[in-house]
This record gives sequence, structure tokens and C-alpha cells, in this order.
Amino acid sequence: MKTRYLILILFLISRVSYSQAIRQQKMDLPDGSKLIYQTINNELNGIYSIEKDGVTVLRGNYVSGKRVGNWYIFNNDKSIYARYNYDAHKLLSLDAKMLSLATVNVRSGNDDINSKASVSFPLISLAQYFSLVTNLAESIVPLNDIYKLEKDQVTITAKVDDKGSAEYFVYYQIKGKDQKYKLKVDKDPFFIDWVVSSYEGKAYPSEFIIKTKLVPPIQQTNHRRINWL
Repeated sequence: MKTRYLILILFLISRVSYSQAIRQQKMDLPDGSKLIYQTINNELNGIYSIEKDGVTVLRGNYVSGKRVGNWYIFNNDKSIYARYNYDAHKLLSLDAKMLSLATVNVRSGNDDINSKASVSFPLISLAQYFSLVTNLAESIVPLNDIYKLEKDQVTITAKVDDKGSAEYFVYYQIKGKDQKYKLKVDKDPFFIDWVVSSYEGKAYPSEFIIKTKLVPPIQQTNHRRINWL
């Protein structure tokens, strides 16, 4: 009998310790969306999702800090933008018409490959990508410059290498002089994963370029300059 009680006590202790190690956490993103994720002993494990205005725009799972299985990305109208399987490293579906909103330049060094290679794109919805990087650009570009800029004068370029790592830059002109700022987009545990450009099984670096408009905070309700460090 004592042995049974001892086993039961040890079992309950282990369950309590395990439950204490599991944490559901939240993180506000610069576009107003909210990241909801789970950790076990401070490592990503379990459901990882992003919600905005009551709509889930991304959903997937982590196991031991790695993305696994199917990840779903949704448009604002709840339709599926993309579905990607991390076990097979394979894109299962994509709303390709959305990619017309961006310009993709493959940088293979070969014009023929550049014209035939698949395009790179982020594994978040294009609507969220636009909103996210635009908000970050508004937080770093000087306000005096923003007041002088007209619509579509600003480009935001993600320079994606052949491994899927990206650096982000804002470009515009003021009085004919080129201006450039680097954006910090990824912030643990949030980061944008990329499908890289490829041709005949080989990956190539690329540039993913969008045009956007920066809006001064005085013209936006509840808008603030974001400290995303």
C-alpha cells in the first residue's frame, strides 16, 4: 500500500512540475496583431499562431524549437493564402495572385536562371507583411521625411539569401538624394520564414520588393512610433 501511495505522489509531483514548465505567452507585433505561443522550459513547443482583428492569420506547431507539420497562412477574409509542410519542406498551396503585389528579382548571376527560377516569398500573408514592414518603416524614418513623401515613393526590400535569411531595407528619395534605412523585422520568438527562389533544385538569393506609403502619426488614429528593438 505504501508503495502505491509513493508512486501516486511521485506521479502527481511530476505532473505539477510539467504543468509549471508549460507556458502560454503573448507578444504584440508592430502591425497590431498578436502572437500567441507556447513554451516548455523556455523552448517553443506547441501551437504558434498570430491573430489580428479577431482573425487567425497564421497557425502552426513547434516541437523542441522547430516548426513541424502543416502551417497555415490566412488572408484577412479567412481564405487560405498558403499552406506549407515543414516535415517535407514543401509548399502545398499558394494564392499566387497575391504575389503580383510585389516585385521579385532573382540574383543568380545568370539572366536565364533569373527568368526561370521560382520566386521567393514570406510565409506570412502579404497583407500582414505590408502592414508589418510599413509600420516598422514609419517607426524609423524621420518624421520630417515622412511628411515630404508622396504615395508609392517608398520601397521596402527584403534581401533573401539562398538559406532563407533576410535583411530588410527602406529606400526613398528626398530632393533627389537617396535615403536608406535598415529595418529590424525579426524579434525572438517572432521571425518571418521565407520560401527561397530556386531553379532545378538549387536555391538562389533574391530581392522581394514592395512599394508602400508612410503615414505621419498625426494623420492616423491611435498610431504611434514603435520601439521594436
